[in-house]
Amino acid sequence: MSARTPLIPALLLLRVWSTCFSPRRLCWGARVLCGALAVAWLLHASGLAAKRKAPATKTVSGMVVDKTENGIGGAEVTLKDLQTGKIMAIYAEENGQYHFSDLDPRHDYTIQARFKGVASETRQISSFDTRSKLVVNLTIPPPGS
Repeated sequence: MSARTPLIPALLLLRVWSTCFSPRRLCWGARVLCGALAVAWLLHASGLAAKRKAPATKTVSGMVVDKTENGIGGAEVTLKDLQTGKIMAIYAEENGQYHFSDLDPRHDYTIQARFKGVASETRQISSFDTRSKLVVNLTIPPPGS
């Protein structure tokens, strides 16, 4: 929904409001009805903003691969919470897949994979990314690269 979407109902509401409250127009009851409709619309618009909250938790998963995109089983994947400094480490499955869940969506993280002394680049996971499920594939270069 774009930022301009509420403009059309607001203009329509303004037109109805000015018609209802014109001194030569409708009775007092119609004015109250227009006022009630205006309040209901405003409450509905604020309710829409409340529904766009960040997810309760965030999940990061992906694969650890070599330069030919073959999965690297047993690679260590390290996730660091930049707000708390907490570090979590797991080993990738046989096909190279890994999975971190129940992460705080308001925190920023870094993630990196390491296998036999060679590390992937460090990737950033931003709290501004509001997706609840992120896929981050990590590539480990061949030794000596």
